[in-house]
Amino acid sequence: MIVALGAPLLLGGCGGDDSPESAGPANQTAGMTRNPPLEVGAASLPNVNPDRENRGDHFRAPKGDLMLVYFGYTFCPDVCPTTLADLRLALADLTPSERERVEVAMVTVDPKRDTAKVLNGYLGHFFPRDSFAAFRTDDPGRLARVEDQFKAAHELGKPKADGSYEVSHTAQIYAVDDRGVVPVEWPFGTGPEAVAADIERLLAEGPSGSGDN
Repeated sequence: MIVALGAPLLLGGCGGDDSPESAGPANQTAGMTRNPPLEVGAASLPNVNPDRENRGDHFRAPKGDLMLVYFGYTFCPDVCPTTLADLRLALADLTPSERERVEVAMVTVDPKRDTAKVLNGYLGHFFPRDSFAAFRTDDPGRLARVEDQFKAAHELGKPKADGSYEVSHTAQIYAVDDRGVVPVEWPFGTGPEAVAADIERLLAEGPSGSGDN
């Protein structure tokens, strides 16, 4: 699905529809393809997962591999756990050699509550502890700059009487290649089988350019 997207789309209170506003002719992927695609390789945030070997802070996969990036928060009641559970199912459909070439990365948009320990523990419920990147920063300006690179956004809700609050946020999964280019984005609700098929296709096609990792 080739999509021309403008302003980022938010999921209100982590519930709603993140469908694109407009879509062009379908291509070979189930996900959305921007024209031109996003380039996010220059963006970086601290990766706070101590169990991840060869930890990098940039949003760029190793040569020939893919990084799957998601913006969310651990207190999300429905959209985030559903998305990550579906992504786990999609990865389970890959062969072991394909799975080794895919890194899951989550950026917390709620660092006040999502400490490094909380974020790593949350992601560890879905993926092996040594297989994901956990991106976190206490600098709102730095987070905003990274979101801008991905055309993503979030908004903190008004605190309730008990101090809790919801967060509206873009809920797409971004596939990032070894150049920092985003060839495909999957909106919330894309099925695991469709995501797995797209990942297999992207890995089979190989790097679209020369990586520098």
